[in-house]
Amino acid sequence: MGRWWLIIGLLVAGCARRAPAPAAPITNRVGMVLVEVPAGEYNMGSQESAADLVKAFPASGKGPEYFADEYPSHPVRITHPFYMGRYEVTVGEFKQFIEDSGYKTEAEADGEGGWGYDAEAQRCVGRRPRFSWRDAGYPQTDHFPVINVSWNDAVAFCQWLSKKDGRAYRLPTEAEWEYADRAGMRTRYSSGDSPSTLPEIGRMIDPVRHPQFGHVQEIEILSGDGTAFPVAVGGYKPNAFGLYDMHGNAWEWTNDWYGEDYYSKSPVDDPKGPLEGDVKVRRGGGWNSFPLWARSAFRNWNSVDSRCVNLGFRVVATKSQTN
Repeated sequence: MGRWWLIIGLLVAGCARRAPAPAAPITNRVGMVLVEVPAGEYNMGSQESAADLVKAFPASGKGPEYFADEYPSHPVRITHPFYMGRYEVTVGEFKQFIEDSGYKTEAEADGEGGWGYDAEAQRCVGRRPRFSWRDAGYPQTDHFPVINVSWNDAVAFCQWLSKKDGRAYRLPTEAEWEYADRAGMRTRYSSGDSPSTLPEIGRMIDPVRHPQFGHVQEIEILSGDGTAFPVAVGGYKPNAFGLYDMHGNAWEWTNDWYGEDYYSKSPVDDPKGPLEGDVKVRRGGGWNSFPLWARSAFRNWNSVDSRCVNLGFRVVATKSQTN
């Protein structure tokens, strides 16, 4: 009898150490839905060799060195739960910020504009003065992810939202972003390893329609292309944390400076990236990204004043309010 009580006691103790179930989503004072991401641990970075990635994506023409910054895979511990936007920040939410604060995005303020779709050229072009978060050259509604916002614009939005909602908002760290994206998975995508699963979870380029690997300005977008342009947020399946569009639709700014070798010296607890750098990390891929770029481990970057036709952001927030 004593042995069975000991076993039961150990099982109960083990259950007691489990992380509590995430709280229900909340809606903030400007109507944004936030999902609780629980504290936890995971292995950050690519879970397979660079040689295997080269074999898996032969059309990219990339060699093993292309994936060097995804290694080494290393343990990361997110020590506190946090709230994250269920969706990417939308055009309508960004419009509230602009109308309430009078802020001008960098694309508008410097007169250079951003990137957009040129129907005559059938390609994305930029920078052009006509393009900004207001006009990307394709139809969009208030429910589309906002794009053509720089890292500086995204930070300004977070500062405004913090005052508006009485909760501290910011961009996610790169480690938080990948943790939230994976939602407990070690595979290439939160849906598994196969690119064939991607149409269920996000808007990305269709490699069948676009077999020639290329960058944003090189991709020909023909009328009637069913995978062209972003879509309203939340139209695909969420991941296990209840987050939508973590793969595709719009690339998402993170708070971190980019460091090619940062993974080799990253702390385990709550890494925040290098103290300084030249470019900021963006994650997740966009509507015109190939499956190679939409992987959970893939890293990309831009200067803080970059603005592009496929680049937006999502916010994270503390759990407590200050007012």
